[in-house]
Amino acid sequence: MSLPGFALDNRHTVYALSLGVLLFGTLAYFALPIQLFPDTAPPLVNVLTSYPGATAADVADLVSESIETECASLEGVARVASTSQDGLSLVEVEFRYGVSVDLAAIDVQNALTRIRAGLPAGIADPLVLKFSTSDRPVLTVGARGEDLVSVRRLAEDVLAPEIQRVPGVAVVDVFGGHEPEISVQVDRTALEAYRLTIGQVAAALQDHNVSLPAGQIRSGGTQYGFRVDGQPDHPGGLAAVPLPVVDGRQLKVGDVADIVVGGAEDLSRFHVGGEPAIALQIFKQDDANTIAVVEAARARLVELAAQYPDVVFSEAEESASFTRQVVSNMLGSVWQALLLAALVIFLFLGSWRRGLVVAVSMPMSFLLTFAVMLLLGIQVDMVTLTAIILAVGMVVDGSVVMLENITRRQVEDGLSPLAAARAGAEEIQFAVIAGNLTTLVVLVPLLFLYGFIGKTFGPLAATMIIAFLSSLVVALLLVPILTAILGEGGGRSDEFAAKLAGPWNRMMDKLRDGYVAVLRASLRRRALVLVSAVLLFGGGLVVLRISGMELLPKMDGGASFVTVETPSGSSLDETERVVREVERIVLAEPDLLQLSTQMGFEPGMHSFGGGGVQGPTQAFLSVTWSPRTERDETVWEIQDRLRGKLAEVPGIRNLVVRESGSTAKATTPASIVVRLQGEDPLILDALGDSLLTVVSTVPGVTNPYRSWRRDQLSMVVSVNPERAREAGLTPAATAFEMRAALDGIPAGVLREPLGVQTPINVRYRAEHRANRDDAFDVRLDSPGTDAPVRLGSLASGSEQVIQGLVTRENLLPTLEIRALHQGRPLNFVTADVQQALTRLTVPAGYRAGLAGEDADMKEARDELLGALGIAMLAIYLVL
Repeated sequence: MSLPGFALDNRHTVYALSLGVLLFGTLAYFALPIQLFPDTAPPLVNVLTSYPGATAADVADLVSESIETECASLEGVARVASTSQDGLSLVEVEFRYGVSVDLAAIDVQNALTRIRAGLPAGIADPLVLKFSTSDRPVLTVGARGEDLVSVRRLAEDVLAPEIQRVPGVAVVDVFGGHEPEISVQVDRTALEAYRLTIGQVAAALQDHNVSLPAGQIRSGGTQYGFRVDGQPDHPGGLAAVPLPVVDGRQLKVGDVADIVVGGAEDLSRFHVGGEPAIALQIFKQDDANTIAVVEAARARLVELAAQYPDVVFSEAEESASFTRQVVSNMLGSVWQALLLAALVIFLFLGSWRRGLVVAVSMPMSFLLTFAVMLLLGIQVDMVTLTAIILAVGMVVDGSVVMLENITRRQVEDGLSPLAAARAGAEEIQFAVIAGNLTTLVVLVPLLFLYGFIGKTFGPLAATMIIAFLSSLVVALLLVPILTAILGEGGGRSDEFAAKLAGPWNRMMDKLRDGYVAVLRASLRRRALVLVSAVLLFGGGLVVLRISGMELLPKMDGGASFVTVETPSGSSLDETERVVREVERIVLAEPDLLQLSTQMGFEPGMHSFGGGGVQGPTQAFLSVTWSPRTERDETVWEIQDRLRGKLAEVPGIRNLVVRESGSTAKATTPASIVVRLQGEDPLILDALGDSLLTVVSTVPGVTNPYRSWRRDQLSMVVSVNPERAREAGLTPAATAFEMRAALDGIPAGVLREPLGVQTPINVRYRAEHRANRDDAFDVRLDSPGTDAPVRLGSLASGSEQVIQGLVTRENLLPTLEIRALHQGRPLNFVTADVQQALTRLTVPAGYRAGLAGEDADMKEARDELLGALGIAMLAIYLVL
């Protein structure tokens, strides 16, 4: 029995199935997760390791290299890259597409466990972070108040945990400096007078600020547990902690240090709208609905704002509005397309009854599509909605062909509606199936594309296949039944419909007559037609070639990113001063909606801003503009104007202004990347400016910059072996004492009665570490003498120029020239860059080559050409 025959004989079964599709399709329509774009990033695991006090070179040699080497041997690894800066290591382990990122993270964690014993003792435990395209916060909020230290404590202890309980929220990052700290600020002069060192002060605090178990006693039927509690319960108690007796006098910490309750020295800062704030970055779960998560988080923030009126919350960045706008526009386009298609069918058929059949069958096809998408875990985004829009024409084809043949059998053969439905549907069913099959075989190869292009086109092909199969099911099962029910014509309504469609049909008759005349003329001049077709095909190829190629079309998403880098060695305060001038210029833009700025970096953050892990010389500004319909300029025109203004700001070494989504892959730092690799960083640095000049001269290249420069000043302390031996010191002990004096040494935490815990840090007073000469006045504990010795008495210093940033790619030192492109297609610009590279002389053992979107585009082109070949072969076999 044929499918149409089965449907007509079991109409109540089809009614029940249709009701189920209507119900579950509607539920799926509202339940499908919504995101702007599918997750196209490769499986990527980041390893973040903090090494306080170490230079970038030390971090690279002692931390990053060991992690890179071990991770490079893991199965499925495609690329290993590292970025090392002062005190911080970031190793990116990229796996091949198809590898589970969860399993990859476990492999990386196991690799770290194997080498942990060989890493330096002073590092923090490496942090393993999985990365995906969705690992940008969906909502960033700035919290401001009179005392940012108190706001920071509130954010960490109360606000972040409350927001994290919101359904769909994965994690909430808190950053922006102003971390609570009790600073024990030691007077170097007092230490010298009492012949003490900062290490002795820290050791005393650690020894007395304890609460430790002290055993048990069992007496009869009772058991007693003992605990020695020496912890002060308020900051003033730290001043009373005893120090070693000197000349018969019992000293206390308060005799040599001030106890200051406040904030730690900032590693990062955050501004919202140009004002200092504490940032709350809200990340959603992978399968959560972006819009729903943002709305729920906003509602919770409103409640928190009412509970804490002294804290002002300001939205700094959010992704729901643009996602909602795009999805709403595209869904509106779907329903408009369905309405127009139904209207056109009505005009062609000249019957409201037949038009109603199509008007019912098309929404049913899409409701079935939504239900299957939900079952298969396919989300709603730009790609899948594009697939649905493209499928509208094909979805209606099967129903129209089926309806037209049933109508013909009813009119020409005089069959009853039921008999015509059966005869017409069974006669045409295989033609309808074959028509859909020829389209499906074109789409199936897209499901097996590899890499980024597969992640992009896979959901598109899957959605279109589901839509076509859904329309086929509806055409074979539902359309015959609807036609049988609504098949009786006649009456005033049909006469009125025929009158409405009359002008349209007369116009189409004329168009048909014209087409027939052209067809007859073409058949008489077949050679001319064939030659013209070949010429048009060749002309199309020429136009395609001269039109250029982009990996993905550019989109004005209403958001820009500004990356600012100050000269090497700049402090966070100096970077903030420069950033304030940049913010002043951006805030003056009339189309500005939101502005937030991230400076520096705090270990443990999940988001690395837009330019990776940032040091004190780097700032990342996120700018949101008003919707495109409300402004006269495109985002690229605004950015061009901003570049000109910001280029005049003094104190900026590198400036990059780009739109959100300027690269198709989240792991690609810029659309144009020229990678220079070799063993000696000195040679890489020397070649860097020449390479930058070569790239800058290519038309269409904008914002070229180097990934690093060897221009950071560093002081190398050389310890005299003889004097150190006399003092009983080693270089390791010297480095420890210096770092304790300058950067501080942790001395536990202060636990106050309400459970509040505040870290304690011991270091010299600010005036005793104000310049580099103060470093040589540090007092060192000297086992070989009766009193501490001055560092300058046994060591000397010399200035050196070093790298502030060390980068490696697949275990080789790397320098990258990065740039954006504008005004010319990407393939034209990269071709000219490749040609320009041939003029660059590179020493033996070194290589310079294009990476970035050029490599991504070549990979995508090869994949798509392969899919096209398979599709053409499949169509031939089907036909």
